Amino acid sequence: MLAAAGALALAVPAEAATGLLVVNGVPHQNPQRGCYATWSPISIQNHTTSIVLVHAAANCQGPVTAEVDPGQSATTFGASYFVF
Repeated sequence: MLAAAGALALAVPAEAATGLLVVNGVPHQNPQRGCYATWSPISIQNHTTSIVLVHAAANCQGPVTAEVDPGQSATTFGASYFVF
């Protein structure tokens, strides 16, 4: 089962989210899929087509403190965020 999960992870394309993501006041146009470091508290305005998850720990580890859907905003605590 782990091999199948690994193969699936490799098959996911590394594409950019379409639109504008504002993190702690810094705009990111069409951000690439992936994990990004940040500082807490974190303010996210998601004007992209992708979901953004905020994680409590660095490297997108630890519990998710917020799920910010397209068109939504959130302010929460976290040390990293993942753009899908």
